[in-house]
Amino acid sequence: MNSRQLLHLRLRAPTTRLSSPSKCFIRNTSTATPPPPTGKSSPWIRRLIYAGIFGSLGVVAGSRVDRLVAAPPLQGSQEDKKALEEIQRVYELGIPIVQELRKNPDYVEADVYQDFSEESKRHRLTSGPLAGSRGIALQRVFSNDAEKKMVSVVYFGSALEGWPTMVHGGALGTVIDENMGRAALRHFPARTGLTANLNINYRAPVYSGNFYTFHTQLDPERSTDVKGYVSCQIRDQAGQLCVEASGLFVVPKKFQLARMGDKF
Repeated sequence: MNSRQLLHLRLRAPTTRLSSPSKCFIRNTSTATPPPPTGKSSPWIRRLIYAGIFGSLGVVAGSRVDRLVAAPPLQGSQEDKKALEEIQRVYELGIPIVQELRKNPDYVEADVYQDFSEESKRHRLTSGPLAGSRGIALQRVFSNDAEKKMVSVVYFGSALEGWPTMVHGGALGTVIDENMGRAALRHFPARTGLTANLNINYRAPVYSGNFYTFHTQLDPERSTDVKGYVSCQIRDQAGQLCVEASGLFVVPKKFQLARMGDKF
């Protein structure tokens, strides 16, 4: 072998080594860490949760609708009596102003129409047609004769609604008229009288199924033995003003009216 052939052999040697299959490494698989699981819950679990939530809402809404559309209990029925007992229980234990007034010796508590017979009460609007657990279910009066004040606690049932859930303004006016007249008649020596004027301003809704207080005040400076100027406010249990009214009550001259007792 001459020197030229030996030089060519040395130049080709690196190429031969690089192209040798035994020296070439090919990476066929990945060594990267696999991604963690996504953590998605089964769609069936979500469906069961949604079904439970909306099913519960449906039961609550259905029971509410049933109460709204159900036939009202008849006055004097066992259902009506049970409802009245529950309303009375809440009045005794759950109305803070009742406990406060009972501790005040200046106020005397009484039920309305105690001076009337059962037959007579059936012929009066508020103690007859409007009575019962779904009507004017309860009226209790706290009188302060020295200051010419009265506070009445009244429960309004759902049968007195005008708009749904709201007590009819006429029903409120009726109870206002009686409370103001009660304050005036206790002031008159004749113990009788009539409504001559009545003004009412409705400030906020009065909702059925709740207790409200009527704060009545006779104006002793303007009133006489035959004229009584009276104001009244309806407030909810939080003290919010819902209705305010003013009126004039008089003792008639041309005809004789029955004399009212102290508890009416």
